[in-house]
Amino acid sequence: MVQITKPNVVLLFPQPLEITGYSLELPLAILAVAAPLHAAGYHVTLIDERLHEDPERSLIAAAKDAICVGVSTITGFQLKRSAYYSQLLKENYPRLPVIWGGYHPSLLPELTASEPYVDAVVRGQGEITFNELVCRIEAGAGFANVASVTYREKNGEIVNNINRPMEYISKFPPAPYELLDIERFFKLNGGRRALQFISSQGCPFKCTFCVEPEIYGKWSGRTAVQVVNEIEELDRRYRLEHITFSDPNLFGSNKRMEEILSLWQERGLQMTWSGAARAEQINRMDSGFTDLLRQTRCVQIGIGIESGSKSILELIDKRVSPEKAIGANKNLKRAGVRGVYAFMVGFPKALPQAANEVWQTLMLIKQMRRAHPEIVTITFYVTPYPGTPIYDIALKLNLRLPQKTEEWADWESTSVSTTWITEKEKDLVERCNNLYFPFAYPNRQMRRYLAELRWKPLLLPLHWLAALRCRFDFYRLPVEWRLMQRLARTRRFRRLGSQIDALRGY
Repeated sequence: MVQITKPNVVLLFPQPLEITGYSLELPLAILAVAAPLHAAGYHVTLIDERLHEDPERSLIAAAKDAICVGVSTITGFQLKRSAYYSQLLKENYPRLPVIWGGYHPSLLPELTASEPYVDAVVRGQGEITFNELVCRIEAGAGFANVASVTYREKNGEIVNNINRPMEYISKFPPAPYELLDIERFFKLNGGRRALQFISSQGCPFKCTFCVEPEIYGKWSGRTAVQVVNEIEELDRRYRLEHITFSDPNLFGSNKRMEEILSLWQERGLQMTWSGAARAEQINRMDSGFTDLLRQTRCVQIGIGIESGSKSILELIDKRVSPEKAIGANKNLKRAGVRGVYAFMVGFPKALPQAANEVWQTLMLIKQMRRAHPEIVTITFYVTPYPGTPIYDIALKLNLRLPQKTEEWADWESTSVSTTWITEKEKDLVERCNNLYFPFAYPNRQMRRYLAELRWKPLLLPLHWLAALRCRFDFYRLPVEWRLMQRLARTRRFRRLGSQIDALRGY
């Protein structure tokens, strides 16, 4: 039991997406930063906008006696909410330090720190840095010389302190889930007793579109014993049905993962689990490892395939091939695990590698779905983020990129508009991935519907037509797609909600 002896610190997690109706994920970012503070005896108040009936009132009340407020944010819609709440705090408590952290402030620290509602930015791994900042604020000291902090002086000058080396996360205390209303979280997710858990940070690879290397620089994981001990305690406390490992690369060390699953078996943990890996990590698994996945009740693994074009995969330094993606798909099928595969389309047409990349990606998706109909395939649009080589390419090609914080709030991979992909290409990707391929190669649920009399008149013709289209790769004149859009009033946010659920193992 932690003894609370120090002042109140508020950590805020604004709503990350404008859409609603999808499964919520715990605010793991502020849980991680809260861990050292909570262990040190600070009174830590966590505010997740989605978990409060009146988040504005809750935040203002919590901040009344706080010594500072930390805000976690990523690029996109969450940025809008972060700015809104930070301005609200400054209106009510002008002298209260507001400190931003997370992916977006880490990528654009100077721009973020120049905003009048932000006093300082924590760059990269925040556990130690934010803890040190809180100690300095409590002591009445300034932000000077705190490693990995960017802040604004009174004269408006922006100061970047030196970088802090990444620390192994095995040295940090467990995330304090007890600071959140977990039962309310379960209730908002339809009563399913499922939690998210982070066992590692970073990634040992350096894909050119990914911000992870820029934020963390390397991969670091908690030990197998720590991971299983903490999950076992969460299970004892909350009676879990499922754990989603939210690590960017859960299999950053296959040896550690094998140790985790062996301990999982020894302890008799019964909940299902899901996580993320790379295609080659799954592709090289032997039968013993895939058996371990099945025995420990792994139900899903998410893999970023990114493209069906070998030229594009080389361009983004993915270090994988379509063949390895197909091999990983076979391994997961053998293990009885659903693969959730992410792809990106819309690379700059000025690049010679981009020739025919959309079509090649669609053909790989079709091949993988035909081999294993239970999979889920998700498509995003190429989105250049600061600090990545793809961003540098965008600058060289004179793509207009956001210049202000409020402009970055509209910069999301699900909706970003670039000159690199046409609306016609977007429509082709949408209807192939969301209608033709799923109907041509139906999964168990779809086959059950096809067998039921009440659904046959509608679904059977769609299945036959989709199968015919896929056999001859004829996707023009999409009459049935337009009809489905009218009948179902299909909207993009519904598709995004289902994609989010798929990624989280729901």
